[in-house]
Amino acid sequence: MKRALIQPAKCRNCPDCLVELNCSMKAIIREDRAAKPWVDFYRCSGCLKCKTSCRNGSIEEVTQPCGGRMAW
Repeated sequence: MKRALIQPAKCRNCPDCLVELNCSMKAIIREDRAAKPWVDFYRCSGCLKCKTSCRNGSIEEVTQPCGGRMAW
């Protein structure tokens, strides 16, 4: 199953994060405005619309096999 993953080194923590605003599943979580966002895999549907929304290219596509472990 495909999922989105935010690479913290590439994320610039934009105050108006388009990824967070455009996620229809509300899978992008930010603890507070100063914290970098992360993806809640339980909410993420794998549509990867966020990948095109990010101005900084910080979204990476990862594949999660049926066994539940991430394949990097």
